[in-house]
Amino acid sequence: MLRQFIVFAAVVFNCFAARVELNWDVGYVFGIRDGFTYRRAIGVNGELPFPPVHVTQGDTLVINVHNSLDVPTSIHAHGLLNNGTNYYDGPDMVTQCGIPPGESFTYVLETKNQFGTFWIHGHTRHQEVDGLHTPLIIHSRKQPVVDYDEELIMTFEDWFTTEFAVRQAYIDSLEDIRTLTSNFPKALINGYDGNNTAPITFVPGKRYRLRVICMSINNWFKFRIPGHTMTLIEADGVESMPLEVDGLSMGPGQRYSVIVTAHDSDEFNYMYNVTSYSDALVSQGLTPMVYTGLINYRDGAPVKTIQSPADEQLVWPEETAIQVLDKQAELPVDRRIELTMKKFTYTNQEHLTTLGTTLYKPVLVPTLYTALSMGDLAANSSVYGPQTNAYVLKHLDVVEVVINNPERVDHTFHFHGHNVQVIETGPYGNSSTISREPVAHQQSGPWPMWRDTVQVRGFEFIRVRFRADNPGVWFMHCHLSWHEYNGVAVVFIEAPDVLQKQQSVPKEMVEMCKRQGIPTQGNGAGNQGFDLSGLPPAIYPISVEGAN
Repeated sequence: MLRQFIVFAAVVFNCFAARVELNWDVGYVFGIRDGFTYRRAIGVNGELPFPPVHVTQGDTLVINVHNSLDVPTSIHAHGLLNNGTNYYDGPDMVTQCGIPPGESFTYVLETKNQFGTFWIHGHTRHQEVDGLHTPLIIHSRKQPVVDYDEELIMTFEDWFTTEFAVRQAYIDSLEDIRTLTSNFPKALINGYDGNNTAPITFVPGKRYRLRVICMSINNWFKFRIPGHTMTLIEADGVESMPLEVDGLSMGPGQRYSVIVTAHDSDEFNYMYNVTSYSDALVSQGLTPMVYTGLINYRDGAPVKTIQSPADEQLVWPEETAIQVLDKQAELPVDRRIELTMKKFTYTNQEHLTTLGTTLYKPVLVPTLYTALSMGDLAANSSVYGPQTNAYVLKHLDVVEVVINNPERVDHTFHFHGHNVQVIETGPYGNSSTISREPVAHQQSGPWPMWRDTVQVRGFEFIRVRFRADNPGVWFMHCHLSWHEYNGVAVVFIEAPDVLQKQQSVPKEMVEMCKRQGIPTQGNGAGNQGFDLSGLPPAIYPISVEGAN
C-alpha cells in the first residue's frame, strides 16, 4: 500500500510540473549602480539588475543563453544539484566549454525535489563580479515550516568601480596584496546603491518571509531590523528547524530565509541596518561600511529609534547552531580529506594562498569530458593534470572534508553538486602579529544542517560531510572571486565508473568546444594515458609564508 501511495504521489507531482523557458541575451550594459561611478557591466536583455527567476519545485527551467559579449560566457545555478545532468553545471573548463561570442546555448535545469532560495551567476572569467547574477527562487509545493502572508527578496552585493579584469591586473601587479588600500567596493541592496534603496513596506500584523541572498564576491554582510525578531527557517535551499536570531551574518554565496512578523500598529516606521565588511582586502578606514533603509509601515510616520546592543551581545546564526528540519543524524565516515589553506611563494614569484600546495588552474580539456572518455583510467587522479587538484571519490562513500584556515582572512567555500552536513568548527592556527577574538569550538547538535556554501573564519577549521551519490565532476572553491581566480579550489571526480554508464555530453556542447579548438576527449592535455605533454608548466611552491 505504501509503495502504491509513493507511486501515486510521484505521478501527481509530475502532473503539476511545468516547463519554464527564458531567453537571456548576455551583453554589456553601462550605468551607475553605486551612486558614483559610471562603468561598463554585464547584464541580461539590456537590464542590470535583471529580473529574479521564479519556478516551482519539480519544474524544468530552460534558459536559452545568447552571448553578446566579446569573450566566452557560461552560467551556474548556485545550489542546484544537477543530478544526472552534470554537464549543465556551468563552470568553464570543468563541466563545459564557454559559450563563444555571438553563439547561443540552452541550459535545461531540473529542479526535481529541490526548493528554496538560490541564485544564478556567471561562471566564466568571473563575470558574476561585473553583474551577471540574479536570484533563483524555487517555490515549494508543500506547506512551509512556518506560515507567512507574503515573501520578499533581499539581495546584497559588493560593487567595484572597475571591471574584474582591470582590477585583477592591478592586484596581480602588487608584491603583497596586504598593501592594497584603494578601490574598496560599495554595497548594493536589492541591486541599487545601498543608501538609496527603495523602502520595504510592512503591513501591520502580517508575517513576511525574507529571502536574503548574499551575491557578493568579496565582502561579508550583516543584516538586522532593530525592534523585530527573525525566525530562521532555511539555509541554502534546505529547510531548518525554526531558530530565533537577532540578525544574519552572511558570506559570499550564502542564503537564508527568515520570518519577520510586523508590529500590530503603524504608529512608527523603522530602519533596517546592513553592514558590509571584509578582512580579505585591507582598506584604511573603509571597512566596515554601514547602510540603512526604511521599513515603511505608513507614509510619513515617524521613525522609531531603537538602541542596538553590540554585535557580540546579539544572536547570529552560527553554522553549527542551525539544525536540519528532517532530523537527519550525522553520516558515518568512509573517507576523510583534509585541506589546509596556506600562503606560498611560487616559482613564478607570486605570493598566493591555496588549498594544500597546488594552485587550481584550468587544463586543456573540460575535466568532465576527461572523466567520460578515459575509461578505467578515469579513476586515477593523475590523468586530470597536476593542477586540477582532483580527488576521485567512490560511489556512495560518505566523504568528510576538513578545511583548515591558519590565516586571518575569512572564506566561504561552495560545493557544486552537493549539500554538506556541517559537523564541527573550531580554532586552527594563530598569529603573533594579529589580535582578534579566539575562535570557539562548536559541535553541531544531533541533526546537523545541510548547506552548499560554508564559512571558514580566520584561524578556524570546519568539518563537513556528504555522500558521493551524484556521479559527476564537481568544483569546490572559495567564493571570494580573487581567491578562485588565483586557484583556491579542488575538483571532486565522483564515481567516474558510474558516470560513464549514466551520462553523455549533449552533441551541441561537444560541437561548441570543437568550434573553439578545444579537445573533448583524452586526459587533461587531450592525450591518451598519462602523457600530459602540452599542458602549461605547473607552478610549484618554493617557500611557505606565515599567517597574515
